[in-house]
Amino acid sequence: MTAKDVISEMETRITSDPAKTREEIDGIFKFVVTGDNGGTWVVNCRDVGVTEGDGDAECTITVGDETFVAIADGSMDAMQAFMTGMIQIEGDMGLAMKLQQVM
Repeated sequence: MTAKDVISEMETRITSDPAKTREEIDGIFKFVVTGDNGGTWVVNCRDVGVTEGDGDAECTITVGDETFVAIADGSMDAMQAFMTGMIQIEGDMGLAMKLQQVM
């Protein structure tokens, strides 16, 4: 699994019930995934869609590609990764707390 696969799964999850996504999450995330299999994606849970590349967001998550995949596949706890500095979060921390609904 790669970071792009994780983003693709996120897109499937948020677009499967757009009304629920808007109601429960209602925010815009930017994922800056570093490393050989990284990239930048904007996951918009307000307009319900995903775009590749830079863009405006209320919460920016910067994470290494291996950590990102490990969190997505459940082999690493996101909160533990954050507390140990493996994930950096800028912006709306309340929105960041809703991230597990997306991943």
